[in-house]
Amino acid sequence: MIICKEDEILLKHIVSRNKFRFLMIISTSLLWIVIYLMRVNIGALLVDVNFLQDLGLQGKNAQQGLLMTVFLIVYSLANMVAIPVSNRLGPRRAILLGVLIAALAMLAGGWAASFAAILTVRVLLGVGNGIHFPNMSILVKRWFPPHERGLANSLYGVGGCIGMVIAFPLFSSINTRLGWEYSFIIPGLLALLVTLPLWLRWISDSPQDNPYISAAEAAYIHSYNQESGGDSDESEPSGLKYLLGNGSFWLLCLAYTAFLSSWWGLLTWMPQYLVEARHFDLQGTASNVTLAYIVSTIGILTGGRLVDRSSRRSRIAAMSLLVVAFATLGVAIVPSAFWAVIFMIVAVGINEFVYPAVWSLLQSLLTDRMMAAGSGTMSGVSNLLSALSPLAIGWLIQISGSYVLGLLFLVSMSALGAVSCMLLYRKGY
Repeated sequence: MIICKEDEILLKHIVSRNKFRFLMIISTSLLWIVIYLMRVNIGALLVDVNFLQDLGLQGKNAQQGLLMTVFLIVYSLANMVAIPVSNRLGPRRAILLGVLIAALAMLAGGWAASFAAILTVRVLLGVGNGIHFPNMSILVKRWFPPHERGLANSLYGVGGCIGMVIAFPLFSSINTRLGWEYSFIIPGLLALLVTLPLWLRWISDSPQDNPYISAAEAAYIHSYNQESGGDSDESEPSGLKYLLGNGSFWLLCLAYTAFLSSWWGLLTWMPQYLVEARHFDLQGTASNVTLAYIVSTIGILTGGRLVDRSSRRSRIAAMSLLVVAFATLGVAIVPSAFWAVIFMIVAVGINEFVYPAVWSLLQSLLTDRMMAAGSGTMSGVSNLLSALSPLAIGWLIQISGSYVLGLLFLVSMSALGAVSCMLLYRKGY
């Protein structure tokens, strides 16, 4: 978009004086923190003796693992199945519906007295989260000009990193002081609380229907998005058939799958790896893992800024995935436990650069009316494939008797994601 000097000065003035869009996206980040707390409370519960005894899960590792696996599978499918819900309700009401389903399921979990009941809670949680997530990308596309979307994606995405940092110590304290039931009740109540911006319409479908944003800021957002193809194009296909034939979209799905494979793979296996292969005690392991996810919060925000400053976002994602591949290789092969931890922290932190890059690319690749289908399909497919990552790593560890082969699986996934981003770079993205 060509802007004369006077218009550029005016736009900068608008940007400096009108920033309601950032208040809106920070509200979604708070919501995302609570969503992550609801997701991962099960990790702390699986080391809580009272929970395991009350539900008859002691020594039943397969049933314990099923509580996470069933969530991931349902969540992945719900991302795709809920596409018509997003199209019909719009992002604000769809997010509200998803959060309410998840919150009510968590509250019911506080009174659950059997494995089947908790499993049902995890299923409903997957449904609610699956309805919620794709709509975040729609909001970013509608609310932010293309040159701000990297930061916007990172601002709401950082909620997941913060959730990971605080989850285990928070739930350990709740379980010890109040009882495991409150690890369901408290996140459920928090989820109801953080829906307030949705009820008050601080978060709305677009700037044009928001009662709080200034007319100048709405016009500023609209002017950039109109030029960049942000408005719906009635001639543009709007179904999955179009996505199936879009090679660039599937390259992007592959990159996101690589990102999520490292996320879920490292999240699942790093604590055990540090204890068994690198001989850290539990306190040292917890401290190192927490530090890694603190660095991830810095990584996602730094990545968002870099994405906005780059004309070719695929280059940021490709370089980041290559660094993750080499860092994960370092975790596997360096003899020093200290350097293994350093490489783990680098892998987790740099992997977060990929998140704002991939979602900003999707928001540029698809028109507004394709965003629900595109976001739901990419999130659903990539989460479904990456959910197999912890299982594949565990199988490779089992057959080889070493963690090295499992970590090499993550190296290969990151390298494959980097190649897909390089191909996107050649296409001009």
